[in-house]
Amino acid sequence: MARPVKEGLDYFPLDVDFAVNDKTEAIMGEFGPKGVLFMIYLLSAVYQNGYYLQWNKLKQMQLANRIEGVSPELANQIVNRLIAYGTFSEELFNSAKVLTSQRIQETYEDATKRRKSQKPTKYWINVDINADSTGVNDDINQQSKIKESKANKSKANQNDPFSSENLNNLSNNTPARTRGDIFKDIEAEFGRGLSPIEMETVSSWFDKDNLDPDIVFLALREASLNQAYSIKYMDRTLLNWQKRNLRTATEIEKYNEAYRQDKLGRESEPIAKQSGQNAVPHIPLFKLGEQQN
Repeated sequence: MARPVKEGLDYFPLDVDFAVNDKTEAIMGEFGPKGVLFMIYLLSAVYQNGYYLQWNKLKQMQLANRIEGVSPELANQIVNRLIAYGTFSEELFNSAKVLTSQRIQETYEDATKRRKSQKPTKYWINVDINADSTGVNDDINQQSKIKESKANKSKANQNDPFSSENLNNLSNNTPARTRGDIFKDIEAEFGRGLSPIEMETVSSWFDKDNLDPDIVFLALREASLNQAYSIKYMDRTLLNWQKRNLRTATEIEKYNEAYRQDKLGRESEPIAKQSGQNAVPHIPLFKLGEQQN
């Protein structure tokens, strides 16, 4: 009788800087030691299963019961926070309630490279289904190039949070960004990772203030335009919009445009006054020895 195919791992690597990792410290700051312990148990469950974990009521209850003081509701909160921090793929969780990530899958692939099993495809991120294809068709190949060009353009727009496509999505009231996107956008624009305190502040915009990701995205754009790469600047901007009762991205866009037009008008007033009756007369300047025509 053939031995059953082993799917999971017996152990998984834990980085030596795990305790001081930004995400770990953020979980510690919000949920305490039991949150970090739950995080380790959750990763163990993922690797024990292979490279993904179906997050359902049963798994929620099982993991919560292993740690004193962790309720099923708290377990869900920690999972949601880890998704927001990018530990797990938000897209796969929203579509299939699956906990996995590209890094988890790379770790699994490296650990199982000696196994004689086929490369997994279920819930696999960036699966190349045409890797073994050797046929060539000019018509299909040309279409593939067009699709690839569009895909590259779309990928470039995703990497640039202030691309025209993303800004048009805002003006058209089309939600283009998610909570997880905002964390990535801020880190990309700031050129650094967020500290645990900064992560808590950003999380509070969603959890306590119930702000839409598009509104936080606009606050990030204001910070970038003013070269003020600071969470505090974004927080003050969001507070200012709340005081003015601006609740949607469209209302904020209209307010910002009116403010810029008003500021431009005030800056042009001194120039207009100088061209009036009180303007200083124009005195031509000539170099010594130069004859006037």
